[in-house]
Amino acid sequence: DESIAVSLTSEEGATIQYKLGDQNWQDYTADTTISITGDTTITAKATKEGLKPSDETTATYTVRKLEGITVTTLPAQTVYSVGQEFDSTGMVVTATYDDKSQREVTGWETDFNTVASEKGLNKPVTVSYTEGETPKEATFTVDVVNVEEPTKLTTYTSPNNSDDSWTYMAFGEWPQTIKDASVNVYETKSKQMGMFTYYLGSDDNYYVKITAKPYEDTYTYSDGNPVEKDKEVYFKVEPIVWRVLNKDYASTGKALLLAESILTGGVHYYVSSYAREITKETETEKVTVYPNNWQYSTIRAWLNGSYEANDPQAKEYAGKGFLQTAFTQSARDKIEDTTVDNSAASTNPASNPNLWSGGNNQYACDNTTDKIFLLSEKEATTSEYDFDEYNKYAGDGTTLTSTRIRVTTDYAKATGAYQSSTEGYGGWWWLRSPYFDIENNARVINRNGDADDDDCVSLTDGGVVPALSISLGGN
Repeated sequence: DESIAVSLTSEEGATIQYKLGDQNWQDYTADTTISITGDTTITAKATKEGLKPSDETTATYTVRKLEGITVTTLPAQTVYSVGQEFDSTGMVVTATYDDKSQREVTGWETDFNTVASEKGLNKPVTVSYTEGETPKEATFTVDVVNVEEPTKLTTYTSPNNSDDSWTYMAFGEWPQTIKDASVNVYETKSKQMGMFTYYLGSDDNYYVKITAKPYEDTYTYSDGNPVEKDKEVYFKVEPIVWRVLNKDYASTGKALLLAESILTGGVHYYVSSYAREITKETETEKVTVYPNNWQYSTIRAWLNGSYEANDPQAKEYAGKGFLQTAFTQSARDKIEDTTVDNSAASTNPASNPNLWSGGNNQYACDNTTDKIFLLSEKEATTSEYDFDEYNKYAGDGTTLTSTRIRVTTDYAKATGAYQSSTEGYGGWWWLRSPYFDIENNARVINRNGDADDDDCVSLTDGGVVPALSISLGGN
C-alpha cells in the first residue's frame, strides 16, 4: 500500500504510549491517527494503575508502492458466445511493487460484460485493480462469437499435447465445463434443445443437468473436485472449438473440421456385439449387418439424429441427436451433406491402403451421406491433415508429440469417457472404420495418439470426436 493506518489496543483502562523509530514517546488515544507512509518501526507499551507496566512491543512496517499488474495466467475459457458471462477459472493477476516484489492479488474487476455484448475477435478485456490512490490496469484478449456462424479464432490454446500451428474455429454449442459453485441454476427457466433441457443460470449462461457415470472414481473436474458417480451435476453450455484439417476436403472446395476435444462418452459404436439381419431399402432379401458397420451404427444415428428406416434400433435418436442439439436450424443449414468414403481403402492407413489383409475388409460398408461423421483410419493418418503415421504416438521413444491426442471435457468425463492419468495423454476415441479381422471391433485412436488400435463396438468409455464439412466463406 502507499500508506498504512495503524491502530493500537490494550487491556481496558490501560494507558498506551508509542513512538515512531527513535522519536519521543507519545500518548495514544482513541482519536489518535497513526499513518505510515514509509518504512517504519512502531514501539508501544501500556501502563495501568496497580499493575506492572507491559513489555515494549515492536512492529516493523514496509510500505510498497504498487507499480503495475499483469495477468500472469489466462483464464481457461477465452472463447465466448455473445452475451456469455465471464469465467475467471484459472486466471491469476499478479501485482508488482516498487521494491520489485510481487504477489497474487484478488478483488480486481473487468469490463468483460461490455466486451462480450457484441461479437468480435481478439477483443481486449481490461482488468482493473487499486491499492492506495492509483488504479492499475492490464489486458488480455478473448474471442466473442456467434455460435451460428463458423468463426476463425485468435485466442484459443488447445488443451491437447500438440503444437499451436493449427487453425481453430468456433461453431455450435455443447455442455463442457462443470458449473462454478457460485452459480445458481433456475430450473423453472428452461428450453429444449435436441436431446437436452437447457436451464438458465444466475450468470446468464445455460446449463445441462446429468447424473454422472464416470469411467473411473479417481477422475476430477477442471475445478479440482472429484467426479462422483450417481451425483446430479450441471455443465455449462459453451462454444465448440474445431480444428481445420483441410480446406478442400475430398476435392469439394469445402473444409473438413474435427472437434478439438472429446465431447462425450457413453455412446456405443453399436449397442450390441452381435451381427443381425435386416432388409435394406434397395434389397428384397435380408442381409447380414455386422456390429462394426458404420452405415447402420448406433453412433452414426446419435451424431446425425437420424436412422436407417429398416434398422429401428436407432430410432430413439430421430430428431434429437448431436446435430440437432449442438446446432440451431440456421447453423445446421451451413453444414454440408458429405459423401463419406467407407471403402476398404479408407479402413487402412493413408500411407499404405493395402497394409491390412491386402487392402481387403469384408466389413467395409457402402458410402454414406452424413452431416456429422467420425474420421476414418485413412483420414486420421493423412499427412495432408498434419496427422502422424498410424503407428506414431506420444511416448514411443522419439521426440514426436502425437497430433491425434484428444483430452476429455468435464462433461465427457461425467458421461463415462476414459481419460488417461499419464501427463500429456488423453482419452481413446472412435473412428468410423471397421477393424478388418474382428466383426465386433472398430478402429480407435488410443490415449497416446496411436492409430494402430481397435476396440469392441459395445463399449461406452470411448470418446466421441465429431467431424463435419462446411464452406469457410471469408474465414
